[in-house]
Amino acid sequence: MNALVDINAQQFFASVNQWYAHATVRNSPRIVVPDADKDQYIYPISRQLLGAHPQVQALGKQGVGYVLAQSAYQYMYEIGLLETRFVIDCSLNLINNVIKGATEEEKLDALTVVIDEGYHAHVALDFIIQMKRLTGIEPLQVPDTNGNLSAVKRALQLLPVEMHNDFQLISVTLAEHTLTKDLLSIGREKEASEAFTRVMTDHVSDEGRHASYFAKLMKAHWARLPEETKTRIGAMLPEYLDDYLAGDEERAFDRQILRGAGLSEQEAQAIIADTQELFMAKLNDYISVTKANLVKLLQRCGVFEHQPTRAAFSRYGIDL
Repeated sequence: MNALVDINAQQFFASVNQWYAHATVRNSPRIVVPDADKDQYIYPISRQLLGAHPQVQALGKQGVGYVLAQSAYQYMYEIGLLETRFVIDCSLNLINNVIKGATEEEKLDALTVVIDEGYHAHVALDFIIQMKRLTGIEPLQVPDTNGNLSAVKRALQLLPVEMHNDFQLISVTLAEHTLTKDLLSIGREKEASEAFTRVMTDHVSDEGRHASYFAKLMKAHWARLPEETKTRIGAMLPEYLDDYLAGDEERAFDRQILRGAGLSEQEAQAIIADTQELFMAKLNDYISVTKANLVKLLQRCGVFEHQPTRAAFSRYGIDL
């Protein structure tokens, strides 16, 4: 027993010391956007098909820059929403026993997540403000939700209120895993401004730790859930994955960007039509890869040891 206590204490202090040593909020200087970035593309053009279209290219560097700036703003705002309205909320629920079962040590780790994610939301907004002042480009919109939050809202409508907190932990675990891989991928892009890339790489250095933390919590939490809760949540998880990963196939924001760049409704519609096939191919590839990764995560967390949940995924056509 004493040996086990010693091991747990060692693991706890290692976790605390790792945060003090490596958390970006404690160790990174402010990311200042240099004046030179005014003439650079902020966002990777490979991530925004509109930027490569001949009609957008015909608008010149300023027009392409506008399209990419709006895409960068939207990406940053959505990160801020995810952190402040989703991950931080879940972490506070763990700390305050709204989500039951976390140890004192796990609550301390949850506090580091609150600090980290608040910092990353701050960095994202700081970047947006600096870019607005540097380029004179105002964001077309400040979103009050994103695909992740909307999917969670729809999922909660299918569950009794007493299961909402349990589902919140599961959905945050899935989102943190997805975000880690997304940030790793976009941080490798060579076409974005250096400041944008630094924001991405700074964020991902914390995000991997958060993803591991939530996966560990979820595994323990799932194991102690009542049978009825496992069955209800497990039955809707396959459909939730599809809803969570679904992209905006209508591309409403892309249309808004094109109109904001000075193109007519007819021109915008033609550009959307020209790029739709490649857009859908990229989206479907992303969904396929990400869904496979999330299914593996659920497996590692012991979710499929629950036979009714395993059967629900099989009925949905997901091979395990």
